[in-house]
Amino acid sequence: MPVILNRVLICIHRNNMNVNVSEIVQPLNLKVLHYLTQNHSKARLFALPDTVVDPYNNCGSHPDVVHVIWDVINPALPSDCRGLVYGCPTLVQPNSGVILAIGIGTDYCLRLPGELGIEAIKLGAKTFIKWTAGNTMDVRGELGEDWVSGFGGFTKLVWCKQVYEMFNQSELYKPTVARAMPRK
Repeated sequence: MPVILNRVLICIHRNNMNVNVSEIVQPLNLKVLHYLTQNHSKARLFALPDTVVDPYNNCGSHPDVVHVIWDVINPALPSDCRGLVYGCPTLVQPNSGVILAIGIGTDYCLRLPGELGIEAIKLGAKTFIKWTAGNTMDVRGELGEDWVSGFGGFTKLVWCKQVYEMFNQSELYKPTVARAMPRK
C-alpha cells in the first residue's frame, strides 16, 4: 500500500464511477483530523460506509446522528459525500477532499464558513457542545472557525449545498496531486 507524505490521494469506486477523495490531509482539515485521531487513531484515514458492518451503530456516533448526516444532509448535495474519516461518519467534498460534516457521539458538526456560520448561530447553531458526562467541547477551538454544532431546520440543507459548491468550484481549494512513495 502506498504511503503519501503530507498529502493523501484516495481513489474509491462507488456505483462503477471513480470518486476522487483527494487531499483529506490539507490545511482546511488539519484541526478536524487532529480531533478525530484523539479517539480513533487506529482507524483508516478514509473508508466508505459499506466497508463497516452496521456503520450506523458501529462508528462512535449515535445512529440518529449518522442518519441526519448521511440520510438527511447527504441527499441534498450534488453527489454522494458519505464516508468515514478515522472511523467517524462524515461528509467529504469528493473533488477537494474538504470535510463538510462530522458525527461526534450524540451530536454532529457542520463546516459553515463566514456569513453562513454567523447566520447559523443566529438560528440556533451552537459553538459549544455540553456532553452528558458534563464536559464541554469548544467546536471552533477543536475543529476550526468555520464549524458549528448541528441544528434543526431546512436551511442547513441549503447551506451545506452552498458549502459543497464553494469547495467544488474555488481554485483555492483544488488539490494538487501528490506522488505516492512506496512503503519501506
